[in-house]
Amino acid sequence: MNDSNMGIGISFKEASARFMGVFGEQEPLQPIGVKLIPKGKKIPETAVPPKEYQGTLWCEAVRIAATENETVVITKENVGCPAAAIALGLVDEYEREPLGGKRKYTALMSKTASPADFTQGFVYACKESGNMQFALFGKEDTGRYETLGVALKAVSGMTAIQPAIMDAAVAYPADKLDMAPDVVILAVRPKQALLAIQGYNFLTGSRFEMSTIGIRAVCADLTALPFLEQRLNGSFLCLGARAAGGWGGDLLGLGMPFLIFQIMVTGMEKSAHGFPYKAYPK
Repeated sequence: MNDSNMGIGISFKEASARFMGVFGEQEPLQPIGVKLIPKGKKIPETAVPPKEYQGTLWCEAVRIAATENETVVITKENVGCPAAAIALGLVDEYEREPLGGKRKYTALMSKTASPADFTQGFVYACKESGNMQFALFGKEDTGRYETLGVALKAVSGMTAIQPAIMDAAVAYPADKLDMAPDVVILAVRPKQALLAIQGYNFLTGSRFEMSTIGIRAVCADLTALPFLEQRLNGSFLCLGARAAGGWGGDLLGLGMPFLIFQIMVTGMEKSAHGFPYKAYPK
C-alpha cells in the first residue's frame, strides 16, 4: 500500500476535519495538535499570550484547546504542574528549586514541592515518606502510592523527555496553527475510541497496547510516550486531568504521532462499511 492510500501527506487541518466527519452527528471533541519547541527555537505567536495561562496544567491546556478552540503555550514559566514540566522536558527532573509563582498543582500543598521531590517519590508517597507538607488533601491524604518503594517504581515507568531540552509545549486545534504536530491527542468516549482503533488496525493489523498508570496521563502517557516511542498510546486519564484539568468523566485519551493519526483517519474512512458506527449502541 502506497503512502497516499495510507493517508500520509494530508495536512493536520484536513486530517482533523476528516476524522470528525466519520462520526456524523455524534462528533467527538476536535483533535488537538501538540508541537514541542526545542530550546532556542521560535515559539509560535498566539492570540492569548502565555502569561495569561499562568499556572495552567498541561492536561488543562489540552482540554482548553479542544473545548474552547484556543492555542495554549505552556513553558517552564507558566506550567501549573512540576510533573508535567518534567514529562515535557521543560525542567530537569532533579531540579531542587520549586517552580516560582502561581502553580495550580503545588498550590494545594502546604509547602511547594520541587521537581526533585516528584522524581524521588516524596510527593507521591507523602504519608509513608514523612513528607505530609506535599499532601494534596490534608492530614488524611494517603498519597498516590502506599510506600516510597512503590512510588519510585511507578515514577520509573513514567515517560519523560529528559534531559530538559524543550522551551515550550503548544496545544492547538487544527485551524489555529499552520504546522504539522509532533503528537495528536484525542479526547474520546469509549465507543469513539473503538472506532478510531478499528480504523488504525484496518490498515495495519497492529494490536493496540496501552501503557498507563493513572498519574501523568496527558503529559506522560499521551504526549511524551507517543513522542519518544513513536507509537499510539491511551490513558484513562489521572487525578490532575480529572480533578484539576477539567476533563469530563466519560472521556478517555488517545495520543499518537501525527503519522499514525493520518493512517488512523484514512483507515476509519476506508473501513466505514465494515465497522458501521451507527449500529453501535449508544
